[in-house]
Amino acid sequence: MGQEIEIKLELAQSDRRRFMRHPLLQTAIKRTDQILDNAYFDTPQLELRKHGIALRIRRQGRRRLQTVKLAGKAVNGLSSRPEWEVPYVGRFDFSCIEVAEVKAWLERPEIFNEIEPLFRTKFRRITWHLPLAAGGEVLVALDRGEVSVADRSVAISEVELELYNSNDLQALNAVSDTLRQRIPLVPSNVSKSERAYQLMKTVTLASR
Repeated sequence: MGQEIEIKLELAQSDRRRFMRHPLLQTAIKRTDQILDNAYFDTPQLELRKHGIALRIRRQGRRRLQTVKLAGKAVNGLSSRPEWEVPYVGRFDFSCIEVAEVKAWLERPEIFNEIEPLFRTKFRRITWHLPLAAGGEVLVALDRGEVSVADRSVAISEVELELYNSNDLQALNAVSDTLRQRIPLVPSNVSKSERAYQLMKTVTLASR
């Protein structure tokens, strides 16, 4: 089981270029640039959301990855939650989930057979890999794109800081503090999937 530990920060679109010139990012040992196309799934009654479960299929080039996340704590943009990732080969596979009751619930026919795509997120992610003295890295990701539900969408402009091969929360907060000294970054507890669920409400209300 993986544990996602990250800080989410909202970034005004007008500050993107200034953010990318931040001196701290110039110390990165690696930088990647990719397009992430994600489909999120739930039942028509939103049973996964009610149980604090997020189910996503991510397309990166020719590769597809299934991710299951459980709800976690989020305070001032900092969140920590369990997640499981496996290659997606055309059918959901929940065998990797180590929480027995979650695995069993997802595999129940009345849940499994009702799962369908509900919304998408598509964005460009630029990631800077910042090395930590004690080992591991802080990944600084700039996400720019949109959340789409039916024919409506909302923009994504945010920064995610995530620990990689490390549990050094102090180092993660230090990176956040350094970035925020120069750029007005606002902590956010709202995930991309939660934004989509909120957008779904407006779509539903508009259709009535």
